[in-house]
Amino acid sequence: MRRLDGEAGPTGRMQILDTLIVGGGISGLAVAHALRLQRASRECELWESTDRLGGTIGTDRAEGYSIDWGPNGFLDREPLTLQLVDEIGLRDQLEPANPRSGKRFIAKNGRLHPVPLSAASMFFTALLSPLEKARVFCEPFIPARREDSDESIYDFAARRIGRAAAETFIDPMVSGIFGGVARQLSLPACFPVMREMEIRYGGLVKALVARQWQRRRASGRNGKVKKKVGGPAGPGGHLTSFKTGIDVLTQRLAAHLSPIIRKNRQVVCAWRGENGWQIMDHKGTTAQCRNLVLACPAYAAAQILKDFDRELSEALSEIPYAPIIVVATGHRRSEVRHSLDGFGFLIPRNQGMRTLGSIWTSSIFEARAPEGFVQFRTMLGGAGDPTVMELSDDQIWRTLWRELDSLIGVAEDPAFIRIYRWPRGIPQFVLGHRERRDRIERRVACHPGLFLVGNAYYGVGLNDCVKMAYQVAGRIN
Repeated sequence: MRRLDGEAGPTGRMQILDTLIVGGGISGLAVAHALRLQRASRECELWESTDRLGGTIGTDRAEGYSIDWGPNGFLDREPLTLQLVDEIGLRDQLEPANPRSGKRFIAKNGRLHPVPLSAASMFFTALLSPLEKARVFCEPFIPARREDSDESIYDFAARRIGRAAAETFIDPMVSGIFGGVARQLSLPACFPVMREMEIRYGGLVKALVARQWQRRRASGRNGKVKKKVGGPAGPGGHLTSFKTGIDVLTQRLAAHLSPIIRKNRQVVCAWRGENGWQIMDHKGTTAQCRNLVLACPAYAAAQILKDFDRELSEALSEIPYAPIIVVATGHRRSEVRHSLDGFGFLIPRNQGMRTLGSIWTSSIFEARAPEGFVQFRTMLGGAGDPTVMELSDDQIWRTLWRELDSLIGVAEDPAFIRIYRWPRGIPQFVLGHRERRDRIERRVACHPGLFLVGNAYYGVGLNDCVKMAYQVAGRIN
């Protein structure tokens, strides 16, 4: 690939690129990969502000433990993620979650209860009273709200299945996925499929029945039914990772893209001139490009663009982020009372605990802990408890240990512990997110060659990032 020299600047000759990608997380890496496949002859670089790639995706390996300190996998339902895996030669490294880890628990009144996954188990669960269960079973008869208006996740759930079920099931689910507060997050922004199900079918149960019937008809025409190959299942997919940890994905991408990656190069500002985009890094070095892809967090993109388009910068700044603390611990199996026969547990906010939930990593994936030991990943904080970030490491463990011990029984001194702090961990799709996103996209459309990608816009998961990355790459000409 040929690099062209541009006009002289205060620090020397200006670097000229076709495309500059800012941010070395999964979004930026996936955009760079897709562009390289589409247009290998074009000059493209990826600038990462730190000395490591992967963003919130990372895996530590120490003392026989393999610790994912960001996401621990992805649902195998997104074709573009599987396409990416194939394109970089990682298909043989995929590891579906252990089918035996499909059971999930919810903590209530000091005990763990299995999440009911069928009408029969809902009827017998101790998580709800008889009246509360009756309200859940009334869901098919609740009138649908047909207009596509904004509504909080909690209000939607309370309207469809009752307040008690919303607080018991939906509230902890939202904490576990988004680190958010169900009363604050937008249903159509976070779970657009649920809104679509109500609008199209008139309710959740009606939608599930209709979709099951459609799948059976399709299976009958095809003469076969797709066999479940792993667990636990999510909506339309099964949890999947890689044999030695999730960072295998970003490491392989980084290796393939190493000729165009520049680490420790932080962009401080960008503006559009007559000859395209002008970019300045933290050392005052400038570059020029035709296409600028901001694959960094929304707050970082806001800072880069603040002197160029204040309206766009302010809209980006309005996307809040929740603080999250991830505590990875290792324990002797003999020092944990619970059978650990499942995925882990979540805790509703009305239970008065600071722990959001705990994932039993070594029950889900193989080789995540040494023989005779188990690994947990436990989360604290979130949008509902931001002050947890003020606690010391010792205070965090003491708080966590008391709550873990009361629910599953663990020894006070773990065999292994690592604490990961994310002051701005997960973007929050609060009420009004769709309108905010539309404002951002209208402003971006005013600036040819500017593209935004990441987990702050259409979804916080790995699949969402990869899908958006391929879409953005496809729009770059």
